[in-house]
Amino acid sequence: MFNHRLLNIVLLLFLILFNPAAVGADSQGETVWQDEVTLSEPFQLSAGRTLQISPGTVIRITSPQAGLNINGQLLVNGTKGAPVKFVSPPGWKGISFIESSQKSHVKHAVFANAETAISSIATGFTVTHSSFTGCETAIKLHRESPVLIEESLFMQNGVGVDNEMKSVATIRNSRFIEQKKSAIIAAHGSRGEITGNEFEKNEQGIVLQQTYNDPILNNLFRDNKVAIFCNQTKNTPLIKRNRFEKNENALINFSFAYPGVEDNHFIGNSVAIRNDQYGSPRVQHNLFKKNGTAIYNYRKSSPVVERNRIENNDLAFYCDYSSYPRIRENHLIANTVAVELGLYQSADWEKQSGSKPLMQKEAAARNSKNPMIDQAPTHFTDQVDVSGNWWGEETKILQAAAVDENLPIFFDRKDKERVVYEGFGPKSYLLDRVDYRPWLQKPVPTVGPRSVP
Repeated sequence: MFNHRLLNIVLLLFLILFNPAAVGADSQGETVWQDEVTLSEPFQLSAGRTLQISPGTVIRITSPQAGLNINGQLLVNGTKGAPVKFVSPPGWKGISFIESSQKSHVKHAVFANAETAISSIATGFTVTHSSFTGCETAIKLHRESPVLIEESLFMQNGVGVDNEMKSVATIRNSRFIEQKKSAIIAAHGSRGEITGNEFEKNEQGIVLQQTYNDPILNNLFRDNKVAIFCNQTKNTPLIKRNRFEKNENALINFSFAYPGVEDNHFIGNSVAIRNDQYGSPRVQHNLFKKNGTAIYNYRKSSPVVERNRIENNDLAFYCDYSSYPRIRENHLIANTVAVELGLYQSADWEKQSGSKPLMQKEAAARNSKNPMIDQAPTHFTDQVDVSGNWWGEETKILQAAAVDENLPIFFDRKDKERVVYEGFGPKSYLLDRVDYRPWLQKPVPTVGPRSVP
């Protein structure tokens, strides 16, 4: 009997010394977790206190509600050979930083199956060399959190990083693979440089809602359904020196998004750049090669396209619903079709019926308060102008063509002169035309990317 009681006392002391999280009490002073820790209820770390987690520690969470609430400082000190592992059931509440004035870090940590692995309100911290797998959201910055995320892996999560409410997330040299929703979401005045990352097979790579005042630089986007989605970002962000390969849509600019797009490589995408509803980026010094469509313009999207190499695409430019891009000093080389006009590309219809009142009516029906709709243009030319570009070997075809000749590299009113629109009666409207004269007589000396991504 004595030996049995003694054994129980020894076991109890062992649990107290080496399993501090099991008691669920508020930490006093500095606490160190090491070896194996069981967490069965929420753990609270008060302001001014520090919790250090030693290399190789395994934290076993037995309840989804057993999160870590951090008002103090958390130092997760994993190493490459001895990472810290958070072993949790599905739906675990994760680590929550709450208005801590002390900077925390998470190094070489492993997270899986959490509802939100790490979340933050008004707290700065770093995450390096860590992995997040199968989480609903890996990292969520609720508001005003300056964070560095570096050299980390995000795989098969719903959302990788959700950056909200004036948080600043610098995201470098990380990999985002097979996120079911989005690799990175940024909204409500958030920002942070996104550089040197790889985005592969995500439903969406980067989603930007409203302005984003830091650049997206030197990333690789491959096999994503959408690589970058810009919505109402105005003249932000700068998208520069990235490589887009085999994405369904490499870059979408929607609803008054007109970012700077410079020195990127767009190779083998179904659509390289898709502009919709006044999406009008500044597209300069890029390479578009072997895409299905290089630049798709719809619903009054009129980008500036200058000094790009646009070659060997199935279709270089698609323009529909009153889209009139500025296309100058590009190399347009060996594209199957250079310009195709959609059946709603008609200045004649705009003049007689006008789409601006229709869009204002639709916005009112949706209770949209976007003031930029009132700035929409009301005057339209009847031509898509692609003069002032270099056509390479096809220059000979242009030179030999009569003024009114219907060339196979263009689809315009020479192919379908008049169109009838459903809901506008039996009246027909004249389709726009493509104007390619005059063309440049020699190549542009500084065309295409000025550096390799």
